[in-house]
Amino acid sequence: MKVLVTGGTGLVGAHSISALLQNGHTVRAFMRDAAKLERVLTPLGVAVGQCEIAKGELGDASALRNALEGCDAVLHTAGLFSNRQEDKALMERTNIDGTRAVLSLASELGLDPIVHVSSILALFPPPGAIQTAADPVRSPSSVYAATKARAEAIAREFQDCGAPVVCVYPGAVQGPHDPTFSDGPQLIARYLKSGSVLVTQGGLVYTDVRDLAKALSCTFEAGHGPRRYMFGGNYVSHEELHELLEKLTGRRLKAQRIPGWLLRWMGRIGEVIAGLRGKTSPLTYEAASVLTTSVPSDDSAALREFQLETVDAETSFRDLLLWMHETGRLRDEHVGVLAEVPR
Repeated sequence: MKVLVTGGTGLVGAHSISALLQNGHTVRAFMRDAAKLERVLTPLGVAVGQCEIAKGELGDASALRNALEGCDAVLHTAGLFSNRQEDKALMERTNIDGTRAVLSLASELGLDPIVHVSSILALFPPPGAIQTAADPVRSPSSVYAATKARAEAIAREFQDCGAPVVCVYPGAVQGPHDPTFSDGPQLIARYLKSGSVLVTQGGLVYTDVRDLAKALSCTFEAGHGPRRYMFGGNYVSHEELHELLEKLTGRRLKAQRIPGWLLRWMGRIGEVIAGLRGKTSPLTYEAASVLTTSVPSDDSAALREFQLETVDAETSFRDLLLWMHETGRLRDEHVGVLAEVPR
């Protein structure tokens, strides 16, 4: 298939381009900056010349139509993440309007499948002890999660009309060769730099980007209609994460223990103070709720259908730390014994 990929210079997009090429597909990348694509693909062993380049941005309907024409399918990974209220309008244009534009034009042109990378945050909080692809779309309050939920609602509207839209729900995506150095890896880096790890109620689902890219590449078969796949990955409690980081680095790390109820109240108070100051709180109630009340995800449908073998949490975090050390984001003293691992 010839697949148009949006967001190819991001973490998910770059790894997905590599996986699509490995699966024998042809890739056309829709973006503004071809030089940036070369920078993000080179560490993955992919030459930018292996992709067609279609220049443009999501807000340019004519450029987007030209990019989609001649393609069999589309992988929509483009999105903007920010916790800043000031970025709300930009996120709405990118995450909501951009998704509507891609899905609308792809449907009009008869592309199949139309793969939309959603987020478990669009379905948070989950109604049960396991998060599933059948969970309803929620109405989160944080600016980023709210845009992902609205984008997901749009995707489901197209599905209800019979469009071959495929929704995939990753959790906290992480992995080596991250061109954006995402918030999740930044938090892990802060833990190791400070020597202190937050240990509270619950845990998070961590999605290794290499597994996610393989799963996304496996969705590209026509004729299967609208589908949804949960793909959260490894559920790791905060207690387990603390122990895992100690094991990987050989260091003693302080456990900063805060009860879940207290962390959520700290989020409430932080929101009030930030509102009075006209700023964005670094810890909101919703963020604290995600940290303390997330549940494992049911990825069985994707794992079974695509016959995937995924990396375990220890391997995922080990490779992430090695990459952060190799790229200078962490020093020898931060990664401990991993600094001695031969490259």
